[in-house]
Amino acid sequence: MTLSKSTFLISITRRRQVAQIENKPIYVITEVALTPLSTQVAAQQAIKHTKSTLQKADYHDEGLAYHGESDESDDEESIRSVASDLEDEVVHPEAVTPGLHKRTSSIAEDVISKKGGYGRFAQNWFSKNGWNSGQKRNLGMTATDGTDDRPSSSVKNATTRTIDTDALLKAKENIGDKAEDVVENLLPKLLRTTQMLFGTSQSYFFSYDYDLTRSFANRRRTNLDLPLHTQVDPLYFWNRNLQKPLIEVGHHGFILPLMQGFVGQREFEVDFNPPQSTLRHETSSMELADFASARVEDQSHEKGISHNTKSSFSITLISRRSVKRAGLRYLRRGVDDEGNVANSVETEQILSDNSWTASKKIHSFVQIRGSIPIFFSQTPYSFKPVPQIQHSAETNHAALTQHFRHLNSKYGNVQVVSLVEKHGNEAIVGNAYQHHVQRLNDSRIVSDPEVGFEWFDFHNICRGMKFENVSLLMNTLGSKLDEFGHSVEVDGKPVSKQGGVLRVNCMDCLDRTNVVQSACGRRALEEQLKEEGFDLSVQVDQATNWFNTLWADNGDAISKQYASTAALKGDFTRTRKRDYRGALTDMGLSITRFYSG
Repeated sequence: MTLSKSTFLISITRRRQVAQIENKPIYVITEVALTPLSTQVAAQQAIKHTKSTLQKADYHDEGLAYHGESDESDDEESIRSVASDLEDEVVHPEAVTPGLHKRTSSIAEDVISKKGGYGRFAQNWFSKNGWNSGQKRNLGMTATDGTDDRPSSSVKNATTRTIDTDALLKAKENIGDKAEDVVENLLPKLLRTTQMLFGTSQSYFFSYDYDLTRSFANRRRTNLDLPLHTQVDPLYFWNRNLQKPLIEVGHHGFILPLMQGFVGQREFEVDFNPPQSTLRHETSSMELADFASARVEDQSHEKGISHNTKSSFSITLISRRSVKRAGLRYLRRGVDDEGNVANSVETEQILSDNSWTASKKIHSFVQIRGSIPIFFSQTPYSFKPVPQIQHSAETNHAALTQHFRHLNSKYGNVQVVSLVEKHGNEAIVGNAYQHHVQRLNDSRIVSDPEVGFEWFDFHNICRGMKFENVSLLMNTLGSKLDEFGHSVEVDGKPVSKQGGVLRVNCMDCLDRTNVVQSACGRRALEEQLKEEGFDLSVQVDQATNWFNTLWADNGDAISKQYASTAALKGDFTRTRKRDYRGALTDMGLSITRFYSG
């Protein structure tokens, strides 16, 4: 990353494993370090400080007293020793299902072991010979040993893992009026923001050897030996611009594609022959049934027959935010000239067995969300801002047409579900949306697919906190979802491919959208389990808290990235219940969103 005259290397220093797909670990970044590349001395000092700070944090996490860093005079030894000290963040037990993720290797161990082809970088960086002169010049370092180099005060004070605020403010004061470059004055704030964006926000995900940017149905199956960054979908390659200088000079060891969005995973069990809990017997009948069951178990044990009818599955949820028309709520609305919409997110729900056995089916169901593909804007200075449609009808229609051409080429058929109000301010863009989709369908040629359009006034139909009325929409969409189906893969080969996609939107494509998408995901899961021979509706644990929590976490993550707060209506997504406490929580979140805007 280059800011004004200073260039920095952004390195991952802490991560947490959140899932594993085909036994390949998926991580979320929890902390990064910024290393200045102005001189080799500056880089060495920053790495040494990062190492020290990580050690202090590790001692703090373990409840031990830290007695200071060992007195090492050899800078080269200090740099090489970083590899053994960049340990992983401890996996939080509440974040994943116990026993699901057991990987304990460090970042350095994975890099040096050539995960994803990053071994060459690690070997060069941590070798005694270091970089040669040409490599140093490419990275902005001096070609000498750096003994006489001195980093500038602003760079030196802005390179720690956890940047010291007082030091940054002092650095800013030292620059003061002497600096003519405005960016130079803003350098401390920009560096703090960078660390917050990539690290503490926990919004960026990566894998050394799995392509997170493509769904199962769209994965590339050729040239697997090529660097990962050459195979990922540019639409979800969030740090591509930062990596561009390294890509151009072929430094593949530095290039690790990041995806912004959400990745979550849960394990669950289903029973092929669940207990009939709905039947009520007298005490004598229950005792008789217990005796009969025990007798069957004894006979089975004698014959060596196992009657275990339970199976374990893993459900993985991946949301990919598009880099196109990226930005925050109210600052990015609607569509652009190329047909890209704000807050465009592809969400994939994957069902597999826990061990990802190749011979067993892997099910994938994809949905998308995105702002209404009309040119419009809203002021952030109102709780209920009135949408303002911009440009002519022809310009709007051209952008909407381009948008659906992109979707048709990628997903096939498209079914729109618009959740905005049919009356009031939201109807301004809602009516325009419906009008232009109808116009698009009327003017299409025979070979073009028709865009389905379903307007479901969520606020009106679910008035009085009756969010369970979303089932009415599921009844309407049922035949269309069955027609689209889902993708299935066995032994790495596609068996069937999803034939279309559901495109859901409200005004922000956050709260109402997540409720409806979770309902569609639940329906898809039920259909997939039926193919496996299980009926989810008759399971003892019909609450499926693992499913609700996964989708609620997904909604919160996307909402924080677009609107700075957790999602509204999250209580219903988590518990399938809505009461006044959830409404009060939503009021607080709405106020926070208004203030942030």
